[in-house]
Amino acid sequence: MLSPSKRSPHEPSLETAGMGKSKLTPRQQRFVDEYLIDTERFWSYVDRSCHDQACWPWIGCRDEKGYGRFHVGESRNSSKLAHRIAFGIATGEHPEAVCHTCDNPSCCNPAHLFGGTKADNNHDMMKKGRHWLQVAPERAIKGEAHGSAKLTDGIVREIRRVYALGAATQRDLARQHGVSQRSINKVVRHIGWDHVQ
Repeated sequence: MLSPSKRSPHEPSLETAGMGKSKLTPRQQRFVDEYLIDTERFWSYVDRSCHDQACWPWIGCRDEKGYGRFHVGESRNSSKLAHRIAFGIATGEHPEAVCHTCDNPSCCNPAHLFGGTKADNNHDMMKKGRHWLQVAPERAIKGEAHGSAKLTDGIVREIRRVYALGAATQRDLARQHGVSQRSINKVVRHIGWDHVQ
């Protein structure tokens, strides 16, 4: 994972982030040209009234999770996440994911953003306790309540009992119940259906 302290060589530069009259590097200009971004218009939706190390909140349109959205390109329906655009303008990069060090979804301060992969983003989310299973574990649908479940709590208990007695192999149980051997393996090892005793 790219930590904020181990940023890419194209670290966001507040001086060359395309704000006002500052000149963009060729790399930054390619990013701006690729997405047809009007940088003056973009930065007009960012509240930069605080100092350089503070969060710069997006004051334009936001989605239901609080992330800013900005229209890009020629299509009427094409928009990108504002913090991704801020990172792209500042670095010229468009990585798979752009994470916040400040954990503020509306923040567009390039100094608070770092690029990485989706796995990096998920790891960052888990580390900060923001994954939906950590925030609202009661919303997790388990077992037979899940719409795709092929087994029931009772069948899971029976599979565990039969397998513990050595009366059937995992493959036999999988064929009998119309699931994969891997699913049976998870059942008997209490990895899947762990809520059933």
